[in-house]
Amino acid sequence: MSNNCIDQKAIEALHELGGNELVSQMIDSFLAYLPKVITEARKGLANGNIDPVLRMGHTLRSSGRNLGALRIVELAQEIESAGRASQLPRLPSLLDEMEQAFFQAKDCLEEQRSRLVL
Repeated sequence: MSNNCIDQKAIEALHELGGNELVSQMIDSFLAYLPKVITEARKGLANGNIDPVLRMGHTLRSSGRNLGALRIVELAQEIESAGRASQLPRLPSLLDEMEQAFFQAKDCLEEQRSRLVL
């Protein structure tokens, strides 16, 4: 599998900070967190509460950037902007796109992690 969905420079920067162990921990945390935050955002939106959606957008911008998950960062920015502009009808499809981006990033990040020597 190609690793083009992940910016390799971000992984290298994490590696410089803390080696393989930090990279592995960051990947594991991100992959565990992302599905939960998407679910929370969907529940919030269904209940008319935009806060979990905004929180998700904000959080995923930085954590996605740390791991070089560029599509996730892009979508997080769109979601946060749409939420702040009260463009609620756009959010369900953006959340769907985020979920798809997660699965792509998950495959790429798992491949990246499999190459680490711990």
